[in-house]
This record gives sequence, C-alpha cells and structure tokens, in this order.
Amino acid sequence: MDGFTTPTARPVSFGRILTSILAARASFRVLLATTASGISRAAINRRVVHQLSVMSDRELQDIGLSRQDVWDAECLLREGDASSFLVGRRNERRTGRRVPRGQWPPRRA
Repeated sequence: MDGFTTPTARPVSFGRILTSILAARASFRVLLATTASGISRAAINRRVVHQLSVMSDRELQDIGLSRQDVWDAECLLREGDASSFLVGRRNERRTGRRVPRGQWPPRRA
C-alpha cells in the first residue's frame, strides 16, 4: 500500500435517499411559510375589520361600504378573506351605480 485510501463506493440508493430527504425538507419549509402567511393574513384581516367597525356610517359611506358589509366581514374572519370580500362588495355597488354610455343625460321624448 502506498498510503492512499480508496473510498468505498456507496450504494446508488444513498443519493436517492438524500434527494428525498432534501425534497421533504423543502416541502416542509413551504408548508411552514404558507401557514405563517395565513396566520399573518388573518391578523391583518382582523385589524382591518376592527378599524372599519369603529368608523362612523358616514366614513364607511365615503369609502363605499355600509355597516352591514362590516358585520358580514366579521362573520367571514374565520372562513375566508375579509379584505377581498369588502373590496368585492364595494365594486358591486360601483358597477350598480354606473350609467351605461350614451344613456346620460336622460333624453326627453
């Protein structure tokens, strides 16, 4: 022997196992990040709904919402995204108020 050691060859499955472990670790990180994002999103929604609930009816009307919209959003806090719900309600009212092009001002017969 000349002082050099030859490394023993590992089985082919070692690389596959290592790849599987790394993939599982990456999946776990994604799951953890998604969960943390959901928790922080829920906290933001609670804060927004609370801020809206202390506004007067006049202030809510200025931003295109009603008191009922805020109450409905409070019910959604556990089930869905309250912010997108409120934006949707506001947009529904805006499109309902629009007069189609060519119909304003009303023409007399």
